[in-house]
Order: sequence, then structure tokens, then C-alpha cells
Amino acid sequence: MLKKVVYAGATAASFQQAERDLQQEAEVTVSAQRIMRATKRIGCERVAERQAAVAQWRELPLPAQQQSPHAHVPTLAVVQIDGGRIQIRERNQAASEKEPARGFWRETKVATLLRMHSATSATDPCPQLPESFANIARMAQLSREIKGFSAAASETMDASEEAQAARPGRPKILARNVVAMRGEASAFGAQVATTAWESGFAAAPRKALVADGQAANWTIWRDYFSHYTPILDFVHAVCYVFNAAAAGRPLDEVASIYRRWAQWVWSGQVSRVIAELQTRQQELGPPNEDDADTHPRAVVAGTLRYLQNQQDRMQYDAYRRQGLPITSAYIESTIKQINRRVKGSEKFWSEFGAEALLQLAADHLSDRAPLDRFWRERPNHHTGFRRYR
Repeated sequence: MLKKVVYAGATAASFQQAERDLQQEAEVTVSAQRIMRATKRIGCERVAERQAAVAQWRELPLPAQQQSPHAHVPTLAVVQIDGGRIQIRERNQAASEKEPARGFWRETKVATLLRMHSATSATDPCPQLPESFANIARMAQLSREIKGFSAAASETMDASEEAQAARPGRPKILARNVVAMRGEASAFGAQVATTAWESGFAAAPRKALVADGQAANWTIWRDYFSHYTPILDFVHAVCYVFNAAAAGRPLDEVASIYRRWAQWVWSGQVSRVIAELQTRQQELGPPNEDDADTHPRAVVAGTLRYLQNQQDRMQYDAYRRQGLPITSAYIESTIKQINRRVKGSEKFWSEFGAEALLQLAADHLSDRAPLDRFWRERPNHHTGFRRYR
């Protein structure tokens, strides 16, 4: 019964909805408060297991960390990382701190670990930019939405990936595991590395990490996944290129310039885009301190800086030859699934509750079903004493 209660609490849109679900599907009446307490308690037990697994992984010698603990090794291992949003409000805050100036929204850290299958090729299996990225109206909408954390941005990115479904050489997913948590980036990186090691990723012949341009993502790559091929999400890159192509230009000139630049990025020739952006910056001049973020000078300068910093992670033609994914649509889709449970203007969590729910949400999305093992082994750890509250 506890297993059913926790499942309802972790997967329903709210604890009140979980109460109604249990009434209809399990024909039992359990109050929303009891569901909440049980869900958070089990979530915290899973968090404790997760922390113990990380501690054991850290104690392994480096050669052991680079080996698989079992014989089932994927031919292609892919890690994708990104962040979602959640509202955090602690009960013990002072009255003056109930609504901090930065608001209640905080970042969640999410990773999806994918076992994939693909073939390698001596030549680029898809040298031409897909129509989904050449469509100006579509890119205008995508570039507006991708800057925020809205569900619309994730849905649009998912659609962009679906539009490439027939792209030759695109890898196929065999299995997915998910990590989601609050906390520091270093702790998150260690947890993702532990899960990757448990999944046999360390011994995979081809490995890649895909993320957007946030510095924290590439700090995690450097500290824990430096033996993986680093790939900048193509969607983020091409949105920057679109904004720079449209900055300060009439609409009838944007299409030809953008499509030329996007094709160069798709072909791994980012240096050519950088050269033309440098020329464009000379025409506009450097940005002034009072320029808005949307001013053409600021947009061009920001895109130029972004491409220069990420250039080594934008060899997209080589990645396609190696059969690697080049977009982070899979992690965007995963974040959208987690947000259905934890994100909402009316949903506020404590750090304690947020960590527990994120852990359970990730467990339910993972194909290796870690909760099945947890429920089998949980009775072995009981002392026989009732929990005192």
C-alpha cells in the first residue's frame, strides 16, 4: 500500500490529485497530507541511497572509475545536462525574507543518460541544413522562446528534433536514465558520474556530453566527463546565429544571411561565421554601456563572444560522421516531464521536499527502474521500531 501511495504522490500533478487517484483506482481513502508525508519520507530514503552510492564511487581508484562494473556496455553512451525551474520557500524564513528580491524561483539540475545506437560513416550522412532550421518564421519563434525557461521553449525544441526524425545517421535511444536534484553543481556532477559508471558508460567505445553554453555545464564536463566528446547543443548555437543575422537588418536581407551562416555552422565551419561577425561588429561598433540587450551592437557582440568561446564544441559534421547526437532535445523533453510534477505558479517547496520529489520523479522516468530494487531491499533495513514524529 505504501508503494501505491508513494507512486501516486510522485507522479500526480499534486498531492490532492494523488488522493483522488487513489480513491478511484485503488479504492482506498488516504488524505493528501498523509500522501505528502509518505512521499517525502521515501524520497529522502532514496536521496540517502544516492548519496551513499556517490560516496562509494568516490572511494574507487581512478582506473576502476574508468571501467564498467558489469559486462553490459553500450556502444554509444550520451549524457545530456540542463536546468529546470522550481519555487522554493522555507518555512523558517523571517517575515522580511518571505519574498526575496530575486523571487522564489530556483534552478533544478537534470541529466539524462542515454544508451544509444548509431552507425559511423566516412562522410557526413546529412551535409545539408534541415528545412526545420532553414525556416525563418520557425527560427524567429524558437529564438524568442529559447532564452527563457518556459514549457513552450521545450516543446518547440522537441518539435525541432522531431522534424529531423528522418535525418540520416540520427542515433536511436535504447534506454534512458534520469538524475534530478537541487544543490551545488559539483555534487550534481558527482551524482551524474556515479550513475554513468553504474550504467557501464565508462567503458563505452563512443561517449558524448551534450549541453548548452552555460559555464557550469562545461565545468562538470571538465571535472567528471573530460573523456567524453563535448558537444554544444546545435539549437542554442543556431538561435544565437539567427539573432545576430537579424540584428539591425531589414527583413528582406535576413533570410539569405542567416541561411548562409546556419549552413556553415551545420557544416562545422564556425570560423567563417566568426569572421563575418567580426566584420559586422566593425560596421556597428562595439556596444555601449547604456545599450539594451536587444540593441544590434549588443546582440552581435554577444553572439561573437558565444561562438568564439564554444567553437571547439561545434564540429557538427565530425559528430554526425561519428554517429553522435548534436541537439539536447532529449534533456529538454525530460525536464518538461519533471516540471509537470514540481513546477507551477501555485507550487512552493521546501528544500527538503523539493529534493525528495525530484529524486522520485527521476526514478520513475528511468528505464532501469531503481525503485523496484529499492522496494525489494527496503524491508531488510527495518529495525522493527515505529518512526517517531
